[in-house]
This record gives sequence, structure tokens and C-alpha cells, in this order.
Amino acid sequence: MSLKYEKLLSPVKINNVVLRNRLICTASNPHFIQATESWPTEALISHYANKAKAGAAVVTCKGNNPVKTKDPHSLTLDIHQGQNQHMFAQVADMVHYYGAKASYLVLPNMNIVEGYDASDGVYSEYVQGDGSKPELGKAAPKELLYKMVEEYAEEAKLAKSLGFDMCFMHMAYRLMFPGRFLSPLSNKRTDEFGGSVENRARFPLMICEAIKKACGKDFLVEISISGREDDLFEGGLTVQDQVEFAKLCSGKVDILQIRGGSIDPSQPTYLDAREIPNRESAAAIRKGLREAGVDDVYVNVVGGCQDLDVCEKMVEDGEVDFIGAARSYIADPQWGVKAYEGRNEDVRPCLRCNKCHIGGPGKWLTVCSVNPEWGLEHKIERLRTNMPKRLKKIAVIGGGPAGMEAAIDASRRGHSVILYEKEGRLGGLLNTMRGMELKWTVPKYCDYMVRQVEKSAVEVRLNTRATPEMLRKEGFDEVIVAIGSEPAVPPIPGIHGKNVVPATETVTREPEMTEKVVVLGGGEIGVEMGITLARKGHQVMVLEMGGILSPESVPVHFRSIFEKTWENQEGFSYKLNATVTKVTENSVTYKDKDGTERTMEAGTVLLAAGMKSKSEEAMSFMDGTTRTIMIGDCNTVGCIQTAVREAYAVGNNI
Repeated sequence: MSLKYEKLLSPVKINNVVLRNRLICTASNPHFIQATESWPTEALISHYANKAKAGAAVVTCKGNNPVKTKDPHSLTLDIHQGQNQHMFAQVADMVHYYGAKASYLVLPNMNIVEGYDASDGVYSEYVQGDGSKPELGKAAPKELLYKMVEEYAEEAKLAKSLGFDMCFMHMAYRLMFPGRFLSPLSNKRTDEFGGSVENRARFPLMICEAIKKACGKDFLVEISISGREDDLFEGGLTVQDQVEFAKLCSGKVDILQIRGGSIDPSQPTYLDAREIPNRESAAAIRKGLREAGVDDVYVNVVGGCQDLDVCEKMVEDGEVDFIGAARSYIADPQWGVKAYEGRNEDVRPCLRCNKCHIGGPGKWLTVCSVNPEWGLEHKIERLRTNMPKRLKKIAVIGGGPAGMEAAIDASRRGHSVILYEKEGRLGGLLNTMRGMELKWTVPKYCDYMVRQVEKSAVEVRLNTRATPEMLRKEGFDEVIVAIGSEPAVPPIPGIHGKNVVPATETVTREPEMTEKVVVLGGGEIGVEMGITLARKGHQVMVLEMGGILSPESVPVHFRSIFEKTWENQEGFSYKLNATVTKVTENSVTYKDKDGTERTMEAGTVLLAAGMKSKSEEAMSFMDGTTRTIMIGDCNTVGCIQTAVREAYAVGNNI
């Protein structure tokens, strides 16, 4: 049987190394998948092994992290300690076990945080875990540069001795030394390591040459670069600069990984409507290489690559040679398998929420909103109970994300499952995001979940409000209640007026809203709804009683983009430390931080004060005759991630 994604899954031979397809698992950095161990634990080994198991041709494994942080934001491993090396070798062995090549992120313990930089007095984009910037560095002397070249080569040689097939060197965003030299934004030198593209490329390419000399030509070298910087920073690298650099890589670098011009935008969020932001830059660099007759440097695009049809077309049209991804394997551990099976419609969409970096402010944990197994991969088989000896008749009440997940999982285990949904479609609150440009990933996820229910043996009864009496007549063995939550209504005079619209009804009721809209609540939902209305032409004022807008937003690779989005949105404004005291049919009154009462015009008031659990309604199904379990928001108000993981746990243990 021929493969649907023939080009994407075609092998490629680089020197004497055969890569089985065009899928590269990039250097994902699961910050909190393990604790402070300086060696790969079973959790991290499983993380990498499963990427190979999913079909990747190359799995890039994290190496040392010499960047010092005051907060526990970075996983730090040390391959140089002899007692750790067996575990690094196990990483390579496990990746090989599933047929992939193991790549090691080479990064010796020498960078700007130790006092040196490409030039004097130039800030890095790197920010400490507490938000502070590192001290300004001083230009590294040539002797140190030559020493660093040796350090890179020695570390790569060590990785090779432990079974790794290739190495990866991070050069994007001007974070690490090599990339600092390449960019004119951070390299102001006037010696042979500064000035022209050729001179700025000299130091990083010396490292690549040294690695090849130490490890041999068949030890592949991949490096990441920012495809362009000039779209974000005046005077930054252009695509033409990177094409010139790419040509110089011939014979020294095997794969060029193309990222964005800055670290946060290079981790695409749902705030960016572009599916693959770096696609254009990658295609231009590859085109420049081939037009120059350079065919030994391969181009790998990173950021937002998940749709298999799009990935196939990029390879087929010669835009890129490889598809790089990390979150695609996190959101769907079977991503590569589904590529081989031609099942793009079954790929679980990534929400691009970036919670796989960090759960939220002060939450030193790593989660995935849509993959309930994430972070538990190494022990998931122990967490699931054995397949049931007695099959049961299960009722699931509520067709939101929790209800759908629980129904699918219980049905997969052989139980007879009936899913009741009071509305005419599945999806619950996910459907309230339809029509919102900012939330385009949520409907995609909702549609995916609905397809999985339709493909399962779950019986769905739409437009059916389940009652305890109905369920007793059906004779269920167990009942799972997943009826969700509803908007919280604070005790404010006038809050029940006709002009007050719950945030969940933003899209459907937008046409009837007045020009001026006041949003009560400046959390993430309130801000997103406010931006949405501003884009529709409304004049929006968000009132937030706290001292910061959207305090729950993920601080790593998300918040900075979100802040720029609302700050640059025409028609959107906000006031902090504003406590609303009264709502009328045409105004809102609030107290500012000084206690002064102020009133503003508001024909429409959008209520975004959070959600409250439907716990009392859920508990009405607990009559003592049948085992009943509450999951999702009706148990504890949370988010998609908490609802799905709770549902997965219940569905896999009945």
C-alpha cells in the first residue's frame, strides 16, 4: 500500500547516514519533567524515546544548560559527570530502539552569563526567571573563542562516544555565543570575527568544522538560526544575510534549522493566525542555496508544523527538506504514526497555549492542555487499570471536553457508553470560541474530539437533558457527570440588566452590542473577548480589580506576545485596580485605586468575572443507587487541561 505522505516520509541520505523520513523532533525542553537530577531520569528518557516511537527520523535530546537562573526554569543536565553518562547512553539506545537517530544538543558551559559576549555592552534577549536581565558582558578575547571551539568539539565527541549520531547547536535569537556572533545586533566587533557576514560566521563555523574533524563527516551537524531578524529589530539579519551564511555552511553544516527572529514569537501561539510563521524564510533560504548550487545543506523549518497535508506540500514543493516539531509530538504522541497511516484528520491539534513550557505564573510544572498523558509517559501503564473483566453500561452526562474524553476512553475499554448532551451539538463551552480569530485553535480541537466520538462506539444522544429518573430507568452501572460550569455573577447592583452579556455569549451577541463596551474582569478570557470586540469595531474598556491584566497568563513564550497584542489593538483600553460598584442600562460605576468613584458610559457590559461550578446540579445525580463520578468543571472549575486529564483518568480506570 502506498503512503499518502510520500514526500514527507521519504528517506534521505546525508553523507553515509540514512534518515528514514523528513520528520525531526527538535530540541524540546520539558522544564519540569524531572526534578534537579543532572542526568536523564526515566521520565526524560521516555519523553525522548516516545518521539522515536512515534516515527521521527531524528530525536534531539537536551544537553547541558549553562544558563544560570534564580528560579527553577531550566532543566540542567551534565553529560561530563562520569556517573551520568550511562543514562545519556540510555537515551541514545532508546531512540535507536525505535529506529531513529539520536541528536545531542551540544552546549558547553561557557556563555554570556559568565561575563563574556560577542561584543562589549550589548544586552542578550535572555531574561532571568525573575524577569531581570543579565549583566552586560564584555567582548570575548580570541583565546577564549578558540577554547570554546575546543569545548564544543570535545562535548560533541563525548556525545558520539555515548551513542549519539549527530549534534545540534543552538544559534537562534542571539541567545548563545555562536548566534551572538552571527547577528549584527549583538556583534559589533571590528576584528576578523566581526563586520561582514563571512566574518561574523567565522566563529560558529569554526565550531562546526572542529566537530566534524573530531567526530567525522558522518556525525551530522544541525544548527538553528533566526530566519530573519529585521522584521522585529531594525538592523537585524535579513533573509539575504542568512542565505549568504547558509552558502558558507557547505561542507561544515548538514542541516539548517530555521526559527524566528526572537525567542517568544518563534514559539507560535494562538495569538498568531499564521500556521507556520517561519515558512517563508525557510523557503527563501532553501531556494537561495539551490540557486547557488549548494545541495549539501538541508533546510529544516520549525514552529507550528502539525498539519500533515501542509507539511507534505512544503516538502513536495521544495520549500524545505525537513519538518521540525516538538509540540506536535507532545500534543499527539502518535503524530508520526498517523503520518504513516495517512490519518491527518485524527491528529490531535495543539492549542498553542505554551503550557508545555510552564503551567502558569508561579506554577513550576509542565502540562499539555490536550494530551492527558503528557508528563506521565513513563508511568502511564501503571496508572491505567487492567482491561475490565466485566463490561459495564456507562452514562456520561455532558458533551464538553471532559465528557467526550471520558466517553471515548471508557468505550475504548469495551464498556457500553451513552453520552447525553442537552444542546444540539457536542463541544460544550468550546463552541463559544467559534468565530473568534484569537481562539482559532480551540474549534479545531473541538472538531477533532467530535470526530473521535463519532468514530468510537459511543452512542450520542443530543438535545437530551439527562435526569436522575431517566438514568435509573436505563439501568446504568456507573454515571459520569461532566456538565461543566456557568458564568459567575458577582453581587453588583444592576448586574442582571438586559445590557449585561456573559463572556460565553460574546460571539453570538456581538451584532447587538453597542459601540462602547465595558468588560468586567481583566483575566485572560476578558482580555481575549475585549480584543475580539475591538477588532469588530467596538470601543472596549476592560475594568480589572487587580493590579495586572491577565495575571494567569503563561509567562514563558506567551505573555509578552499577549501584551503586545492588547497594547497594539486599536479600540482596546483598560483600567487596573478598578472595583465595579454599580451597573445601569447605559453606564458602569467603579472605584479607582484611590477609592474615588467614577462613572463611564456603557451601553453593553460584558461579564467576564470567571466561572462557577454546576456542582449542585451535578450532585443531584448522586442518589446512592448508582456509582456516580463528577469530573471537569462541575467538580472543580479549571481549564481544558485539567478537565481532560481528570476525564482520562476516570475513563481509563472503569
